[in-house]
This record gives sequence, C-alpha cells and structure tokens, in this order.
Amino acid sequence: MNMAAPATPDCAPPPTTPSAPQQRLPRHSCDTHLHVFGQPAHYPLDARRGYTPHVSLLADYRRVMATLGIERAVLVQPSVYGTDNRALLDALREGGPCFRGIAVPAADISDAQLADMHALGVRGIRLNLVNPAVLSVDAAVRLCARAEARGWHLQLQLVLDAANAGALQSLLQRIEVPLVIDHLGRVPPSDSLQPLLAALDTGRVWVKLSAPYRVSTLPAPHDDLASRIATLLAARPDRLLWGSDWPHTEQPATTPQAGDLVDLLHRWIPDPATRQRVLVDNPASLYGF
Repeated sequence: MNMAAPATPDCAPPPTTPSAPQQRLPRHSCDTHLHVFGQPAHYPLDARRGYTPHVSLLADYRRVMATLGIERAVLVQPSVYGTDNRALLDALREGGPCFRGIAVPAADISDAQLADMHALGVRGIRLNLVNPAVLSVDAAVRLCARAEARGWHLQLQLVLDAANAGALQSLLQRIEVPLVIDHLGRVPPSDSLQPLLAALDTGRVWVKLSAPYRVSTLPAPHDDLASRIATLLAARPDRLLWGSDWPHTEQPATTPQAGDLVDLLHRWIPDPATRQRVLVDNPASLYGF
C-alpha cells in the first residue's frame, strides 16, 4: 500500500460541539455510517486518497452519541486508508459491543484474519466506486464468497445514475450476500429512482438514508429529496437504515450539525413506528446487535 506523509486537511472539520436535536432518538437507535480518523503518525494515509481528513476520534464521536441519544453505531472503513484497517479495528476494540464495523480487506487476506475481524465486530466488506478504488469489483465478489458463511454483507458506494444501473444489476447477480447501498444510492435528483427501487424490491438490498448533502442540489433541508425519501419508505421500510456520515468528509467549507440531521430525519419520517423500524429494528437485524 502506498503511504504518504501527513498533509494539511483539505475539508472542513466536524463541529466541535454537536448540537442537540429537537427530539432525541428512540432507545437502541443505531447510526449505521460513520468514520474515524486517527493521528496520521500512527495511521498513515494512502497516497492515492481523494481527500485529507481532520483527525476525528472515537472519543469525539461519543459526544455525538450522547447528544443525539445514539446507543449503537457502525464504523465504516474510509477510502483514505485503503486496505489498512488498523484504525477501524482499534476503534472497534475501544468501542466494544455497541459498535460494528465494515472493512476493506486486502484481496489476499487470510481466513484467520477474517475471523479476527469478525470477533471484533466486522460484519461487512466495503466496495467504494466513488473515491479512488483500492478493491476491485472482482476482488470484492471473491471476498463476499468467503465471507458469506460469517453472515457478512457487501456495502456499496456508487453514483446510481443511468450509466451505472446496469453495473448494479450485474453485481447483484454475482453475489449471494445482502447488499447495502450508501447515501441513498447517490441518485442524481434529475435521474430516475427506478433502478434503486428495483434493487430494493429483490429483498436482498438495504439503503442508507444518509449524507443528503452529497445528493441534493439544494441547501438543507434538501427539499428536492423529500418525495424520494417518501417513495423509498413506501416501498421497503424494512430495508432502510439511517447514518449520520460523521465527520462529514469532503465538505469544503462547513459540515452539518448532528442535531440538524436528526431533525431532518424526523421530518422525513414523522411516524414513530417507522422511525423505530429504521433506527432500531432494521440495523439490529442486519448487524446482529
């Protein structure tokens, strides 16, 4: 893996003090998408990375958890570390049983190493087609075949526009494990939602209601996404998850307040029973809490 000397962060840091939402989340709520970034001297960044993050530790995120009422969380391996999962695994050791992880294993990882990851709480493999890819689709498919017996899934980040709809269908045909799609599929507001709905209809696909600022063409509260969220909720409320996307990487000027993101979630999902499903029941089923 190519490592680079530490560089100055090129994106905005998360707010130092997280804001409180108007309404706290229900008991056992799960944030299914966040990253941690350690000190570069201990956790070197990949020279091929697409951005340089601020140091954002698990201790920092715990303040977000306490403010919002989050009790469970899923740490996702960020692209800036490539297949070096040490920061992720160390955070899982620190976090304990209320955390799960999504890793980016090297293609030649041993079965013993996969077992060690599982023991620490890893429950999936990440395939990132947006930031510089360190794991190919073919390698991810092979890893999924090895991880299936452990009950893992594949987590996918892509821009699900018309050009990539066929790639998603092809990937689904090649894997037997569940597929979790990041950030509303990053479907451009001008594109059809049908490929994402078709994937959801298989029953094998989950979608994260996360990072609206990566999809919307409007400022918060991202009104151009409201009808799309409603469509997804009407289609498969049993296959939707929520994630904060903390610490909100690649935002050049400012990052959203955590409380505002929770308020937006309540605006999207006014029904308490459906919120319970998305925040508690669905992630408990998928990640084994």
